[in-house]
Amino acid sequence: MKKAVEEVKQTPHGVAATIASALVYGMFPLYWAALDSVSSINLMLYRIVTAAVVMTLFMLATGRWHGLVDHVKAMWRTRRVFWMSVAAAVLVTVDWVVYIYLVAIGRTSEASAAGFLIPLMNMLLALVILREKASALGIASMVIALIGGILYVIDTRAFPVLALAMVFSYSGYCLIKRFVPLDAFESLTFETGVLTPVAFVALAVQPRFGVPADAPWHVWALIAGCGVLTAVPLVLTSYGVKHATFLMLSFTQYITPTIQLLLGIFVLGEQVPAHRFISFGVIWFALAVYSVDLVRQHRRRLELGRR
Repeated sequence: MKKAVEEVKQTPHGVAATIASALVYGMFPLYWAALDSVSSINLMLYRIVTAAVVMTLFMLATGRWHGLVDHVKAMWRTRRVFWMSVAAAVLVTVDWVVYIYLVAIGRTSEASAAGFLIPLMNMLLALVILREKASALGIASMVIALIGGILYVIDTRAFPVLALAMVFSYSGYCLIKRFVPLDAFESLTFETGVLTPVAFVALAVQPRFGVPADAPWHVWALIAGCGVLTAVPLVLTSYGVKHATFLMLSFTQYITPTIQLLLGIFVLGEQVPAHRFISFGVIWFALAVYSVDLVRQHRRRLELGRR
């Protein structure tokens, strides 16, 4: 386990993966809003089953299946790691259910609140548990982001219970991924495979597999597409957490709630008080500060490499 908490060597591909994952997650409200006729629980079940099918076909087509089986057998010999992987699957499922539920009932802004709080939790995990190092400018950006997150929660005038459920589940999922000895594709195949039997039975006992009788054909098409839509960002996240620092992952995750907020206002028609943009502005300023710090560190590494 000591090896698992060593500082990850950040690569351009790892950073790109975390950014791409955040962009894809940001567009999710449009997809789930088009499936509002299907319950949030059933959508979660379909995400599990369809993603498992997509990943199994991918692993078989690329010749990775036997490697996955060998790695899972090795994990079973170290039961703690095996059950950590199962716990990761459960945690990300909780995050899915709460998120889809919030979008379905027209509370995308609360889901975006969770998106603003998740990076803060990940920053704390990065500094306290993973012992990642941050520069003075990096710490300043975290403090600014914390202030923005607190302002947002205060401004909502309600304790965001569901948002916090998303925070703890998704942050726990990301942290566990650092300790699981599976690559991005193996990890998602294992997670969805573990949950698929339960998810399939839960759908099978319902009339028409949990889809309304008057559902048009495009609903079934969108349900089928859940597998790819689910797999892509999770694979990117799995890759990113092992090829980028947790602090970097934390700040790129601010992209997701920003996109969700804009979609909620301009596309889904949600009403957001104008003064709430104060907290958003503070967080975006923190992102700008952190970006400046990243550029400075990159230039410093280039200068050291020339010497």
